[in-house]
Amino acid sequence: MAAKERGAGEKYLLMVLVLVGFLWLRSSWGKIAGGTFVSGLAKTLTNFASKNPYPWFKDFLETVAIPNSQTFGLLVLVGEMTAAMLIFVMSLYLLAGQKTSKLGAFLLPAGLLIAAALNLTFWLASGWMSASGDSLNLLMLGVETVGLVWATKGLLQNR
Repeated sequence: MAAKERGAGEKYLLMVLVLVGFLWLRSSWGKIAGGTFVSGLAKTLTNFASKNPYPWFKDFLETVAIPNSQTFGLLVLVGEMTAAMLIFVMSLYLLAGQKTSKLGAFLLPAGLLIAAALNLTFWLASGWMSASGDSLNLLMLGVETVGLVWATKGLLQNR
């Protein structure tokens, strides 16, 4: 069965999602290659919590995330790499005009959902610290949300 011809808007969205996947790939690889992300996360989270403007999130950082920073660090590494691979590979695959199976159609929305959750968490934790951190996390969250709506629509229509 031939793949559905994608319109220009869908192709442009997929190109942007390839870039988003690449950003996640760079981020996760940098944390893995650096080798100190997990061991240094408690200090980073303490900094994020110091003047965090969201009392409920500051409480979450101080009572849950910081005491369990090793586990959270591993979850972030796995989450980033998973989101990166799912978004990057599936976006390239769809951009190439390939039709996906039901499982394949589930993979892109799964990656986008993971990425959106990570960006929202990063924004709540550190968006207050700089305009660039605030803007980049919100921009990525917006793109991921648009991609998630589009990909979920396709999943529901058995694309």
